[in-house]
Amino acid sequence: MNREFVLAQMDTVLEELKKRASARRGGTASDHEPVVEKQEYSNAVSDVEAAKGREQGRSSGATGFQARPRRRGQASASLDETCFISSDPVVSITQSALEEYFDHPDSRDHVDESAVASPRRGVETTAPVTDRSLAAGLPPSSRRVLDKFSVTDPGWVSSLVAMGISKFRNPHPFNPEPAPTHVMADQCRLVFVGDWGSGLPRAQKVAAQMRRLIEEAMTAGTECHVIHLGDVYYSGFDYEYRKRFLPYWPVKPGEENKIGSWSLNGNHDMYSGGHAYYGTLLADARFARQARSSFFRLANDHWQFIGLDTAYDDDGLKDPQATWLAETLAKNRQRAVLLTHHQFFSAYEDDPNVGKVLREKLGPLLADKAIFGAIWGHEHRCVLHSAHGGLEYARLVGNGGVPVYMTHAEGDDYPAPATFEDRRYIASGLEHWAYMGFSVVDLDGNSLRERYFDEDGLLCHGGTIVSGT
Repeated sequence: MNREFVLAQMDTVLEELKKRASARRGGTASDHEPVVEKQEYSNAVSDVEAAKGREQGRSSGATGFQARPRRRGQASASLDETCFISSDPVVSITQSALEEYFDHPDSRDHVDESAVASPRRGVETTAPVTDRSLAAGLPPSSRRVLDKFSVTDPGWVSSLVAMGISKFRNPHPFNPEPAPTHVMADQCRLVFVGDWGSGLPRAQKVAAQMRRLIEEAMTAGTECHVIHLGDVYYSGFDYEYRKRFLPYWPVKPGEENKIGSWSLNGNHDMYSGGHAYYGTLLADARFARQARSSFFRLANDHWQFIGLDTAYDDDGLKDPQATWLAETLAKNRQRAVLLTHHQFFSAYEDDPNVGKVLREKLGPLLADKAIFGAIWGHEHRCVLHSAHGGLEYARLVGNGGVPVYMTHAEGDDYPAPATFEDRRYIASGLEHWAYMGFSVVDLDGNSLRERYFDEDGLLCHGGTIVSGT
């Protein structure tokens, strides 16, 4: 879905919401729609109107990924045209509702699952964004697709939107108890992937390569944990976890006692109130060690990796996490690496509010050098940083599943405090699509070695950060 398409559909959704909000009765018009109260339709009207106005004024899509000019002076497609991932909760909820409609077996207008043609004739490639398209005969993106549907179809989508907004306004209760500390072996492998929950073919390739590193650890008898840094798209609907995340997670069902699975909460997970994050994802047996908590600790005699929830309060740190962390670090002197969805800082997003609450709440710990490092996602890049902001070790691993453009040439300077970014791009096609990927941290006593792999399994960077001396 591109931005123009989503905006057009919001018009029809809004019209249907107004009809239902003014109707004498609430409820649904057909069996396949969710049950929605009349007041929820009324509330949704104002939220969709406001979101539509914001979106018409300024795109809520990803910033900082402007397309590089094509050869021969051809105009480049903006990222909003090719892969629109909104940061507006209501727009994202609309995208979730539309996609669930098109995927539903009762829908009259199905998604075409056939592969998109390769950009180069005779060359087998994975589609840079998706291999799915709307069924033949639907209007182009500039038209309102829902207008051609039956009377109940706009109602179906509108009911999903109203339900999603209601969940966003009434989030799942925050669990104030951390998961029990998991004691790791001194020799252990940690696999990190951020913003992976798109279910796209290239995200599935990332999972396959993660699986290769997991099996390597299993063969060697090395303890292994896989950690998602948050975000299932578009809005963390139950449908999206079951369709896009759980089937492709690189830890297979039944392996929960062999391999650890952990997932942070991301802002997109909270766009439908975090209900499915707590009730679907963390309810899966593979994530049982997390005990349905959004913050956790993995530790051995030398290291402690501590996951924090920075999304329940968007780009914040919900209490009592700061207090719990301070108490935990006071009692445990191992090197501490924090895992968050949101950034502590950014080399590319020039906004002083990025990570502000996180830095303020953890300020005394950072000042006292109680925190060795941090690994985060949210920004759809993979960037290594020099020591900065009280962190000796700072890594952005947010390139797991969202297609973005590579906007820099390989020889361009890195903006401080960045020291490395994989600036290759997929050579097929007209646009410069950045590679997706993940990171692997191997612990062995005091030592920490990191490696960064792309979606094809290529090792693109790595080294020993802390030696075993």
